Amino acid sequence: MKVIQYSTNKYGECVPVELREALYMGGAAVAKAADGKKSSGFLGFGVAITASSCYNLAKMERWERRALLEQIYGKDGLGLSVARLTIGSSDYSAELYSYDDVEGDEALEHFSVARDEEYVIPMIKEILSVNPELYLYASPWSPPGWMKTGGSMCGGHMRAKYVECYAEYFVKYIKAYAAHGIKIRAVTPQNEPETQQFGMMPACIWNPETEVTFVRALRKKLCENGLENIEIWPNDHSFAYSDKVDWQLSEYPELREEIGGVAFHYYDGSIEQTEYLIDKYNGLRLHFTEAGPRLYDHYDNDWCKWGIMMSKTLNSRYCSFTGWNLMLDETGGPNIGPFFCGGLVTRNRLSGELSYSGQYKAFEHFAKYVKPDSLISAIKFDKNGYGMFAFPKDQKALCGTLVENSDGSAALMLVNPNPEKAQVQYFRAGKWWYIELLPDTLATVTFC
Repeated sequence: MKVIQYSTNKYGECVPVELREALYMGGAAVAKAADGKKSSGFLGFGVAITASSCYNLAKMERWERRALLEQIYGKDGLGLSVARLTIGSSDYSAELYSYDDVEGDEALEHFSVARDEEYVIPMIKEILSVNPELYLYASPWSPPGWMKTGGSMCGGHMRAKYVECYAEYFVKYIKAYAAHGIKIRAVTPQNEPETQQFGMMPACIWNPETEVTFVRALRKKLCENGLENIEIWPNDHSFAYSDKVDWQLSEYPELREEIGGVAFHYYDGSIEQTEYLIDKYNGLRLHFTEAGPRLYDHYDNDWCKWGIMMSKTLNSRYCSFTGWNLMLDETGGPNIGPFFCGGLVTRNRLSGELSYSGQYKAFEHFAKYVKPDSLISAIKFDKNGYGMFAFPKDQKALCGTLVENSDGSAALMLVNPNPEKAQVQYFRAGKWWYIELLPDTLATVTFC
């Protein structure tokens, strides 16, 4: 058996070291698979292919862009296998538009994705040429303004009287993209339906009952149009809204059969508070659908943050992990909203130089090792408590995930987010393996 440890820390990125069998060390922390529930059926890791991402990609030379896309989506690169698209404008678009901005056009006679045909659709198609099996799902940031209170895409509430019309709008979008060779596998009704962002960007508040009504209307229209295999993932907002999801599913039991899963973001609450939904609703599939780097806050060295979040996502039995923008410029643009996000990759507008986020470096440790048939287990450590003598010094817990594949290979992802080194040992194939985790280290140990 060949055992390789790949480590990312201040000394290097994904530096490989071959490990050899070692004797048991009494003082090192023992890592072992937790006794809790295991999971499988993970769709994959990915990011959002926003309009801003496509805008920046389109500015690159074709050969340069192809090399980057191979690096991100190719089998010999990160191997990202999931992507989120935006239905119309998000805050990370170069301009504000929906696919039908003609006031009161309930027949949707003026529906058109022509704005996307300039650079959004061409860039998506180039990505699909690298990975034709990419799982695509799509989310709107706002319905057309005329379907909302206030009449604007920025702010306001969804009006119940337009639910049927808006369901038809989704069907038209799915068909229009299919005509371009882009297959949408799932949709979310609304990005972050509990906020209208004070009218500073495309956003819309949805009453929970209106969301349920829309899901049912959309499911019916999808079936009528031969699109019954497309999944619907409601919520698409923070972990903190798990109670809202619980209420919707308990109040409307039939909803469970009409959705393919539920989507969550990481901005409020903790992922642990969503786990009970899986068991309560008979294996409900949960998806992590948004979280991205902060442009001016440890943009390129927060790999431990993302390593912990990806590990927690796997340990919590989620079915996919999607970050935020694929690519932005050095100012976090184009951006028609109030937030300063960074892309997975940053491209300088003047020099064309590329720089990579800590999230990108975390994907290197996870994406290529987790397959749909992988058996995933949380890792626990026998020495992972908080020593009160250190108080009030911050001491974070080690975090880890074990991935076992059908071909007999395995990968152990470990995160040490502390300023001190951690000594870890792991027992596999009848042998002990000693693993050194330097300060602020994200590591993957492969067993082949």
